[in-house]
Amino acid sequence: MDCHVMDPAPPNGSKAVTLVLRLCTLGLALASAVVMATASTCTIYDADDDTAATTVTFKSYPPFVYLVGCNITATILEMVAVYLQFGKQDDPEAPILPGVVLVVVDVAVQVLVYTSTGAVFAAVTAYGAEIRACAAAGGHFCEQVHRAKLIGLGASLAAGLTAVAKDAPLPFSVWPVSSE
Repeated sequence: MDCHVMDPAPPNGSKAVTLVLRLCTLGLALASAVVMATASTCTIYDADDDTAATTVTFKSYPPFVYLVGCNITATILEMVAVYLQFGKQDDPEAPILPGVVLVVVDVAVQVLVYTSTGAVFAAVTAYGAEIRACAAAGGHFCEQVHRAKLIGLGASLAAGLTAVAKDAPLPFSVWPVSSE
């Protein structure tokens, strides 16, 4: 009597954790861009004569515009990374190009979210008086800038953890592995 013993499939835990982290990066980067892009207009009045001294939007600060552009680009690249990660990459006869592109996309996402988050943290420090003046003016601009900054930091952390989890063999399986 023949018993067919199949080789146990390698665990796919790191692939599952990487997917969750990629989706977190995607969602947080998009949320950060949307929160910053929809930051309400702030009008700062001159204290002496109550005339409108200046009207401020996120477009008034180049680092905030940079955050929006970089995070939207990172969101698109993360969608590409999810697609590439779940292609036939495990097949030994699969072309190597998607794997190389995935590494390049991972590095690009990290660069985009790290630099944009760093730029916003620096801008909040550099333009702190103007941003705080917006908070005193009764608008939500200051709150939205701080929210976008913290959400961007979360996207940066998720992108970094993705790079670690992708290469760490985790000893569990989340979904069934095909028998082929």
